[in-house]
Amino acid sequence: MAKKEEKKTSKVLEILKTEYQFEGMLLAVVGLLVLLLGVYIYEARVLEITRTDWAIFSTPLRIQVFSILIMLIGAGAVLYALLPFMVPGFKEMNRVSWPTRDTMINHSGRVLGFIFFLGFVFVLYDAIFNPLFAWLIGVNNG
Repeated sequence: MAKKEEKKTSKVLEILKTEYQFEGMLLAVVGLLVLLLGVYIYEARVLEITRTDWAIFSTPLRIQVFSILIMLIGAGAVLYALLPFMVPGFKEMNRVSWPTRDTMINHSGRVLGFIFFLGFVFVLYDAIFNPLFAWLIGVNNG
């Protein structure tokens, strides 16, 4: 009778391969905290590194380089955590029918024209109603 050879995997690898619902959110929160820590170290107002024997913190330039690396790690963790939410959007962008250059110029001209028209209307309202309100306030205070 042949024995079945079962592949033994370690419990640690099983746990690491299992996806949990909260791990993306946890990574985003930790990434934001690391990013904030890097900003605080860079600004050196809230958090200043002093009294250390480590060579990496021996000069202000090295501290700035360290803080920039910390900020990049934090930003990378946030982007990595948000990537699963962005991937479907990238796929959807390929399905969009983009307007032509002439259509964009036409629609942009219409929007800008409407904005200038509304600006003119509000300036006109201000020119008409400002003296009226000044007269009303002057009558009530008299």
